Amino acid sequence: MDGVDRVDRVKFGCFADSHYNCPYKRYNHITMKKLFILLAATVVCGACLFTSCKKDKEVPDLNLSEKIIGKWMVADINGQPALTNEKMVLAFLSPTKGYVSASLSIHSDADMWSSQLETDVAISGNIVTVTFHPDEHNTSVHELNITAINDSEFTANQKVTVTIDGNVVISEEKAFRFVKLTTDYSAAILGLWECKEMTGDQTYNDANGRLEFLSDGTYRYYRMNDNGQWQAVTTREFQDYFVDGSLLATRWKNEGEDELREWWEIYTLGEGWMVWTALRQKEDGTTFQQNVIWEKIDLNVAENIIGKWMFADKNGNPMPTNEKMVITFVSATKAKISASLNAHPEAGTPWDEEIEADVNISGNKVNVSFHRNERHTAVHEYIITSINGSEFTANHKVTSTVDGEVVFFREDVVRYVKQTADYSEAILGTWQGHCTSEGSVFDNGQEHRWEYRADGTYVYYAKDGDNWVPYEGNTLNEYFVDGKLLCTRWVDNGQENREWWEITIAGNKMNWTALRQNPDGTTFTATFEMEKVN
Repeated sequence: MDGVDRVDRVKFGCFADSHYNCPYKRYNHITMKKLFILLAATVVCGACLFTSCKKDKEVPDLNLSEKIIGKWMVADINGQPALTNEKMVLAFLSPTKGYVSASLSIHSDADMWSSQLETDVAISGNIVTVTFHPDEHNTSVHELNITAINDSEFTANQKVTVTIDGNVVISEEKAFRFVKLTTDYSAAILGLWECKEMTGDQTYNDANGRLEFLSDGTYRYYRMNDNGQWQAVTTREFQDYFVDGSLLATRWKNEGEDELREWWEIYTLGEGWMVWTALRQKEDGTTFQQNVIWEKIDLNVAENIIGKWMFADKNGNPMPTNEKMVITFVSATKAKISASLNAHPEAGTPWDEEIEADVNISGNKVNVSFHRNERHTAVHEYIITSINGSEFTANHKVTSTVDGEVVFFREDVVRYVKQTADYSEAILGTWQGHCTSEGSVFDNGQEHRWEYRADGTYVYYAKDGDNWVPYEGNTLNEYFVDGKLLCTRWVDNGQENREWWEITIAGNKMNWTALRQNPDGTTFTATFEMEKVN
């Protein structure tokens, strides 16, 4: 007999060896038998009671197939307001299809930038499962156990599982509240906006900024330079954005730097004003609210660009007259260009008198392209930053190609002035005058005479005693006038020469002026006064 039996026997006053003769043993045998029967009955009754209670506590059918249809954005996570960078938009187009819009970079293995990415939807009772593939390796499954839903919001316990090449990289469960989006600003945001006010800690935006949102999902960022001109930032490899409902997400990358992102909610947009708001989190875990107010800058480029414009400034400096050109926008699709250039060896020495050009206008971007010959193509890209009835400023890129190879590229900030007068007809006839400044090729103090003809040629006269006679040393002798730009070229002893002037004509008086540049880079102004003669 072991020690345990001995203790039990002593405890119950049993000294007999027989198991059945021991009152303790008999008690246990009978009691256990009864207890088994009692437990069996209890289990049966308990099962009935449990089933009854379970039925009483069942969540009623929420009719999700109908109520879930629409566009929803994350509002709260685990009972706390969601940070703006954690928000996403789920749209349910039908009980089986939808889309997701999200910019998420909180997990290095599951970075996401998706605007209306198609999703598969499955509804079973009050569980909605959303599955989508941000790329060929990534699968994201969101299982939403809906706990309540109405016309404006729903709450759910959400389980998110993200796999990459079949390996789970994220598995988490949180309680979410989604709010229904009834307004979409994706079309209304298009155009140019200028920052007017910012509250809260500054992030990447500041009050000295303009943003232009384009329909292709890209945007442009402008800053005002020291000369008071808006200049597009050109050091970025890309600038992307999307708007879904009221959620605005942007991403950009500066050359040689890491990609950056930002998130906003568009609080209101209309009547030329837009307000953004965002809930941010500091490194210490505290949160702050940031707000930005924008004013829409409606440049109406397609309308305001019509007319004749002359190159005036480049990078804040006045243009030498020999670099000026005139562009006449006949319509939003056609233009004419006049220029006499001697600094473009890749295209010879262009002599363009109202050469035809194709125009493409998209928002504030104006592309002008033309061909000087069958081998040459020039493309001028103007990103208009301001325009009115007298001038426009733009970021200007010019690209010249010969046989498809880029032979010239330049990028500048430019200003053009509108030409309200055109002297191409008023100049016809004979004019006599003299140079009134130093530095001109005609500064010998003598009188000079020109006869401008309607066929684009001119005759230069020299004084022979009291008579004016055509100068026989020159050949070619061509000119054109576009607006107030006068360009001439002639051949003297086998050498082509050119001159450029800006002119004004009033009655029988004509004045010429030109900004010249010395070899050392300094500039001077040449002037000429003339009078019309019979």
